[in-house]
Amino acid sequence: MANWQATLLTGVLTNGSVLVFSRDKVDESDVPTLRTGDTFYGSVPDGDPFGGTAVEVKGGHAIVEVSQKQHRMHKAQPHEANDDTSITDPHETWVVD
Repeated sequence: MANWQATLLTGVLTNGSVLVFSRDKVDESDVPTLRTGDTFYGSVPDGDPFGGTAVEVKGGHAIVEVSQKQHRMHKAQPHEANDDTSITDPHETWVVD
């Protein structure tokens, strides 16, 4: 189980929202991978905090729970990923379905 920093690139967690999960405490050779049971925390652009848990992660798809609501996500394709160069820690980008 790992803790992630989550960056929500929109103001609300809804269909099409992009979430960037980053980890700052990994070995350079370790590719961070979101797994079932992992937790995450972050804030929306206006500063409000949020956090959640990966309920299930399988085959490039995930279900996360935030504020007692479950959201389905898929791993971002290159055209969906906003490769924000300000995120320098190892990260993964996911999109809410």
